Amino acid sequence: MKMSKLMRSKLFPALVIVIGALILVLPQVLAHKMLLGSDSIFHYNRFYEAAMQLKEGNFHYFITMYGFQQSGRIINALYGPVAAYFNGALLLVGKTWFNYQILSDIAVYLLAGGSMYALLRKCKLRVSYSLGLALFYLTTYAIQYWTLSQAFSGWAAALLPLCLLPLVTFIIEKQVNVLELALCTALMFQIHFLTSLFVVMAYLPAFIYAFVKTPERIKMLQHMALAVGLFFLLTANIWAGLVEVYFGNTVLQPFINKNMYGTAVSLNAYRLSNWLSPFGIVILGGLQIILLLLFWKKISTLNKIVSLEAMFFLILSSRLLPWKWLSQTFEFVNVLQFPFRFFVPYTVLLLMSIGLFATELKLDGRMMIGALILLVTCSFVQTIQALEQDLAVWDEPEEFMYQKNTIYFTDDIQKIKQAFFSTDLALGLRYVQKSTPDYLPLYTKLTAQDEIHGYRHYRKQVLMQEQKFTKAATTDALVYQWDAAEAKEIIVPAIGYKNTKVVLNGKVLTDAQLGHTRIGALKLRQKRGHNRLELSYVPAKATVVFLVLPAFVWLGCLGIVIKRKGYNKKDDAKINCLSAR
Repeated sequence: MKMSKLMRSKLFPALVIVIGALILVLPQVLAHKMLLGSDSIFHYNRFYEAAMQLKEGNFHYFITMYGFQQSGRIINALYGPVAAYFNGALLLVGKTWFNYQILSDIAVYLLAGGSMYALLRKCKLRVSYSLGLALFYLTTYAIQYWTLSQAFSGWAAALLPLCLLPLVTFIIEKQVNVLELALCTALMFQIHFLTSLFVVMAYLPAFIYAFVKTPERIKMLQHMALAVGLFFLLTANIWAGLVEVYFGNTVLQPFINKNMYGTAVSLNAYRLSNWLSPFGIVILGGLQIILLLLFWKKISTLNKIVSLEAMFFLILSSRLLPWKWLSQTFEFVNVLQFPFRFFVPYTVLLLMSIGLFATELKLDGRMMIGALILLVTCSFVQTIQALEQDLAVWDEPEEFMYQKNTIYFTDDIQKIKQAFFSTDLALGLRYVQKSTPDYLPLYTKLTAQDEIHGYRHYRKQVLMQEQKFTKAATTDALVYQWDAAEAKEIIVPAIGYKNTKVVLNGKVLTDAQLGHTRIGALKLRQKRGHNRLELSYVPAKATVVFLVLPAFVWLGCLGIVIKRKGYNKKDDAKINCLSAR
């Protein structure tokens, strides 16, 4: 009786998603091993920077004071600053990198499950269907990409279903919900720029349909204009950071993939086993195509648009497009980096479509629930097996982590491994460093990445030199100190942007007194004896205003949402009361 009451409770779906998340992290907890994938060191430096700023109360929005070799680079301001601080807070709670990895995985699973469940319920799917598909979503590579490789797009994938709520509103209600649209789009833009483009791509067909069908087109355009304006207010910190850095500097862009075609999905392609894992997604993909062909006339407009969008994103992720020609002909295409990223929105839209088919075709409920239980069980087993296989790499004596462009600063591998279980969070990042040159300021006429050699120069000028200096993060500046046997020009492993303020031995250096290498490392003249360099960043006054503004706008918008939810609950209670009479 109690079990039946629990299953009917509104908290039951949340409880099941929590249990699902705990099951998926349990093998790593028991194994007590780390997963250090291709993006781990880069993002862990981002989160360490945010964590130390939170811990010390020493906030510097632009330059890095603690992470990235305390080099004064600008990273978080250009790459999901809010998400970085959230992960920094998780890191402080976890106290070690291992604990943080478990906590962050749980957080991603909870966000992904809750997000997908909310989207499917918005589509009027029954609780059992929504919950089953939400659990399945946890096992897809869109989410596992974070767990296994620490790729930040996994966080974006976790919230992507939530950010597609406006798509459903467009089609079903044929209107623009200003708050919903602005908040959902801004949320994704704050986390992951590329995925926010996917969100807009998904919105577009739905908006066009709503615009054609609604008799109130002027009102719809007005609401869209309001939503766009609110979006810019909610993301003003991102725009301010981009304008501040990009308008005064030539910035080295993130890695440009020269093999776009090779990283598209095909039957013999890059990471095929990952993207088609769990195997259930192959079954669902094939089933969707068959159902779409057989029952096109019987399904809703929502299902038609969602299904066609899913197919569109699947094609974009594949080798059916001439990616090599596209990347060479249109430079903006290189922003995508990897075509397989389109598989993430395909996955979300596919699950929406499958749920809608099950509902609209009125398939046998018990049969569907049984099929979902089997699907989720098999998917969890397959995902756990893949996790255990990746965890086994930690036992390797040397190749225990992703090593490309990575340097070990100790020969003791056991010491490196133990560092990620230490409460000294800086230790692991000190032993393992990566020469990722993203967002460095360029002081060269060269523009092609293969001519700039950012990885090589950052390794030589920063990674291999930074141990020669004593560094400290103070309230006002990042301080370098060193002793010199003679007065001469040297390269300091600190990065200078246009608005970086450099003070050497008490004197502010002018542009004429200061030089830079091609990747922005400072070239200056040291004196004989003790030297003290102070590095700080002075943004434009207008920039500071726009950095603070979004916090108040978000609070105001969320307050309105909560207030409206409260009114809706009161209305529901009144209706129930009247019904009872």
